[in-house]
Amino acid sequence: MAALYDEKTAREPPNGRIMMANMNRRQFGGAAAAGAASLAAGPAFAQGSSISFISYTYAEEPNKPVFQKVMDDFKAASGVTVEPIASAWGETQKNIMLRQRSRTLMDSAQLQDRWVPSMATLPEIVDIGGLIPESDLEAALAPSVLSLGRVGEKRIGVPFVSGSVGFVANTDVLKKAGVDKIPVTMDEFRSALVAVRDKVPNSVPFAMATKNPSSIPLDVLLLVWIFNGRIIDDSGKVVINSPEGRAAMSFMASAMKDKLIAPELDRPDSRRLFAQGSAAFYIDAPQARGFIRSFSGLGEKADAFTLPMKSPVLKQGDPPRSVEWGHVVALFKSQKPIDKGGPQDKWVRYLISDATQTTFPLQIGGLPVTKSARAAPAVQNDPFLKAWAEATGVTMKHEIGVWSNAPELSTILSEETQAALLGQKTPDAAVAAIQTRMEASMAKRG
Repeated sequence: MAALYDEKTAREPPNGRIMMANMNRRQFGGAAAAGAASLAAGPAFAQGSSISFISYTYAEEPNKPVFQKVMDDFKAASGVTVEPIASAWGETQKNIMLRQRSRTLMDSAQLQDRWVPSMATLPEIVDIGGLIPESDLEAALAPSVLSLGRVGEKRIGVPFVSGSVGFVANTDVLKKAGVDKIPVTMDEFRSALVAVRDKVPNSVPFAMATKNPSSIPLDVLLLVWIFNGRIIDDSGKVVINSPEGRAAMSFMASAMKDKLIAPELDRPDSRRLFAQGSAAFYIDAPQARGFIRSFSGLGEKADAFTLPMKSPVLKQGDPPRSVEWGHVVALFKSQKPIDKGGPQDKWVRYLISDATQTTFPLQIGGLPVTKSARAAPAVQNDPFLKAWAEATGVTMKHEIGVWSNAPELSTILSEETQAALLGQKTPDAAVAAIQTRMEASMAKRG
């Protein structure tokens, strides 16, 4: 197929320009082929150069060697060294901001899609539309991922891993508890949690994130949606103080009181509990598979008990919910000029090339972003990814992450949720406080 990134001409450019080469691989048809060819175009850059890249995937023990191979392959193809900066997921935004203040920004960054609006306020961030035309991305990428990385008319990030955030069930734990079917409604879900608590010693039935402002909001958001509520509507109006919002908070508080969830759990803790047979349910992205394989010590055998499931619903007929999710690559203006075809540009293009897209997203448990890679047998014949797609339900944008004041909103939601879970406030009082504090934050945002 016509490659999104041409390895041969990246190193040996005729007349100083990268030209499309004919490759002896699957042919990329129609609009996707045109998009791929366009994305592969651009001037070459000198061998021996380097760029820095902050990455939370590189900081994750199971995924570090996988991402190292991507960087090694890129260097072999281009002569450009990627200098990785490992940063825990929950610390990445803070680390970027600290480097921005000290004027030591890296050249490129891996961002969670919902961080993009707040990152877009940094004067050093690059509108990648000046390097890669949006029409080229539209031709090459799956339509469902095009909104990832966009803020208004600007292309702040280019997606290179996609998926959704939803529920995962441990079928081995459920069998031990005598639960013979995946719960559909919230009543069935709670009954399953009680069964696990009573029959599986030392378990956390639902390993909900209850620590870290970077983790708590995702779980709370999904539960509020399940109760048919919203936190912030599309216009920016805070609407959590509703019967639905209060019902969701009451569910969480009662779950804590009844020992169906546990305090002080962050997402990594939830993954380990699940992988080691101490949790029946938790919330994650498709990369859950990679973490569970690693943390269980069972490798691919862990797939037998790892089941993507539709989110429980309040009542039969309600749609299951999931949160839009993806990783994007962003560029910063630093000491190096950012030219079309320069090192940063080619790094972005390589991350969405077939060489990367047919391997890397799958290895970390995500979905590729390009049309051609999604059509590959490795994706079409993967039972886990197929099950994940079937369980997705209605995918909605992160209602907090899309706002420029997302860090403050996340802190508010986390603090007040923790107060309700620990019995420091009633659920209704916590929801009322979220409403008041978020309204002030949104007003200050302007």
